[in-house]
Amino acid sequence: MNRLEFRIAHARDCIARRVRIDNGEPLPIGIDLVAFERGLDNTALEHFAFQEAQARAHASGRLTTDEAQIIYMALGATGSAGGWAKGTDLATKVIVTEVIAELLARR
Repeated sequence: MNRLEFRIAHARDCIARRVRIDNGEPLPIGIDLVAFERGLDNTALEHFAFQEAQARAHASGRLTTDEAQIIYMALGATGSAGGWAKGTDLATKVIVTEVIAELLARR
């Protein structure tokens, strides 16, 4: 299992148990996960920046081919629904967004 697969599996488990991914504490009562997920939507410019960050990280060896592929497949084609491939789950969106933020912070 690569690093992204592990993080996504952990996030899926936390979401299913309605606990925070970072510390395992309960999610606030009444949190709207649908609205949270909509907040992760990407504009076309963000989508492009995410793909570019993924490609640079892969080319430089910071991401394995399998890890880069997870990000690439999750983002889908430009103009896809909310900047994500159809069927991309909340856990994957959260982790891909976190990983891209980490990659951009290290630039």
